Amino acid sequence: MKGLLAIFCAICLKGCLAETFYSCSWIAVDTVDCNTFKEELACGTNLITYRNKCEFSKAHCRNPNINLKHYGACDASDGLTTPDPVKGAELVLDFMCTSLSHMNCPVEEAKVCASNGRTYRNYCEYEKAKCTHRDISVVSYGDCTP
Repeated sequence: MKGLLAIFCAICLKGCLAETFYSCSWIAVDTVDCNTFKEELACGTNLITYRNKCEFSKAHCRNPNINLKHYGACDASDGLTTPDPVKGAELVLDFMCTSLSHMNCPVEEAKVCASNGRTYRNYCEYEKAKCTHRDISVVSYGDCTP
């Protein structure tokens, strides 16, 4: 898990700070091993069963048209029904937030000013806040000014 955080923060601090929160750059890294995450079957709208949220997230990041049909394995009747799918970006966000909640952010400072008027020590701290306050966005990099 520490490796995932290091990769995530390294990517973000080296130039993707302007990317949106729903960005897939953090999960697209080949070193993220989905086998280390618990099994939680998910049926995609492409009728492929994914072993867990990590595998689903990687698939959605490769093809944003893949959304979550339902949790559990896909079966033959899934092609016949059309319930409203869950947007894949929401599942990617949930997976990322769950992963971040178990990690400590690095101590180095690269301050981020968010739309809620708060200054976060670095992008990782901002991302953690974004998990619970999904309506915030980056205003600028550095301290917020009154």
